[in-house]
Amino acid sequence: MTELIINNLDDTVTKRLRARAADHGRSVEEEARAILHDAVGPTLPPAPPSGLGTRITKRFHGIGLSEQEAAAFELHGEEIKPAEFD
Repeated sequence: MTELIINNLDDTVTKRLRARAADHGRSVEEEARAILHDAVGPTLPPAPPSGLGTRITKRFHGIGLSEQEAAAFELHGEEIKPAEFD
């Protein structure tokens, strides 16, 4: 755990912090910890997993195809038809 020291707090801030801690039944330190936690928030949730296409792209990025290999995947003038879902 990290220790935090805050210097030069106004007396009014200190009084309000004590009053707020008393209202919540906590020590001043616990109240300050709760305020900081609420202000900064919990840690960020993990990023959602990427889709299959994104993972494939990342894995093979930079490998590339030779011109001959890329030509093997071309349609060579064939008509593009939409997929049928029957």
